[in-house]
Amino acid sequence: MKKILNAIERYPFIIVLVIILLFFTPYALFSPGESRRRAIVLAIGLDRVDDEYEISFLTFIPKPNQEFEQSNSVVSGKGSSVSEAVLDAQLTLGKDIGLSHAKTTVVNEKMLEEDVSSSLDYLSRVISLPENTVFVCTNTSAKELLMATDSLEKNLGLKLDQLISYNANEVYITDTSLEAFYKGYYSPHKSSLIGFIEHVKEESSGGGSGQGSSDSGAQNAGGQSGGQSGGEQAGSSNAGSSGGGSAVASSSGGGSSGGDEASQNEGEKQRGSLEGQSQILNKADAVVLREGKKVAKLDVDNLNSINLLSEKRSLDSITVENVKCECGKTVDMTFLLKNKQVAIQTDFQNGIPIFIANVSIGVQLTEIDTKGQEIKQNAQSTKISDEIASAIEKKIRSEFARMLKILRDSKADVINVYDEFYRGNRKNFEKFLSSLNDKEDYLNNITFMLNMKIRQDG
Repeated sequence: MKKILNAIERYPFIIVLVIILLFFTPYALFSPGESRRRAIVLAIGLDRVDDEYEISFLTFIPKPNQEFEQSNSVVSGKGSSVSEAVLDAQLTLGKDIGLSHAKTTVVNEKMLEEDVSSSLDYLSRVISLPENTVFVCTNTSAKELLMATDSLEKNLGLKLDQLISYNANEVYITDTSLEAFYKGYYSPHKSSLIGFIEHVKEESSGGGSGQGSSDSGAQNAGGQSGGQSGGEQAGSSNAGSSGGGSAVASSSGGGSSGGDEASQNEGEKQRGSLEGQSQILNKADAVVLREGKKVAKLDVDNLNSINLLSEKRSLDSITVENVKCECGKTVDMTFLLKNKQVAIQTDFQNGIPIFIANVSIGVQLTEIDTKGQEIKQNAQSTKISDEIASAIEKKIRSEFARMLKILRDSKADVINVYDEFYRGNRKNFEKFLSSLNDKEDYLNNITFMLNMKIRQDG
């Protein structure tokens, strides 16, 4: 005993450690888990139904299993305001809402007819929705999209936030998070770009469901920039870029709104039925927002034209129709655009602002669509003639002009023209803006010059 007292006297921190163990160990052992008190939210959906808001939470349900599968449930609430809808969802759950793990925020496309920032304000300001959450919209209700994501993960092993992150890194080449939305919203040009995920519901069963899948595939094929060969090349080398590649998963469209086991079992029964199936289609589309409202929708070709001004997107593909090959016959050719070099300049001539983009692109022929003709020609050994280079340049210029018209008509600057002029010619640009009757319509008063150099690569 004397030795113990001497040890305690020599090391007094032992007493503190023993006291901590005595007081806190029983509490830690017998207190309920955090998941019983707080719901773990993985994704948020926001809809406007008539005069009410409906908020949906994709929640994680901790439950022991031997298959390493994650159990999720969609819980929703309604109210005349977003705060009332959140409270209603909390009452349904019987838990507080924890948003620190929320990686995706989805809004219905109709929500973008008004300033969506007012609806998001409560989520980000009061209940601490992370600013790095991916912000997207969908054509159907956000609630139904969240319900369909469960099947997306089971069938493809792909989560919704991973799908959107791929688009942001490989297609949009811009940050599509909530923070990026607010930065664009409060910037002088008031513009931002967010992702768009299409959700297709199929009402019929059996053969009708299969027909719906065929129609969806046809829509994807129709969104390609070139013919059949261009789509095959895009699908094999860079899915989701110029070919509008799709990640498709069937889902029952049913989900639980309460989170209890009975609702989950009912959802499992609905998943086993062929009726009410749906698909999530990733066509690599995007929506342009100005002052928090939707002003334009961009397809994958529009996004490729925007990415033309950025070196971050180094690989792309393009199909040029009706060009003559070395044998003299007319074919369609698909090229891989690689090793791009971009230099942006701004200038003023006679008071007119000029935005100059100097772009050098290496092209490599990857596929030839012979249109049924017998042609003995190796794509890898084919040289890029001046005629072919001119056809490639013409196609790129045409797509760039189409994209620019959309941005001009919507007065949305998502290609950073404002920032480029402010960095290079701030005083002249401010003088130019002050001379306009409508300062927000500056894109229509700027001359764009696209200087291109097409070179053979590989």
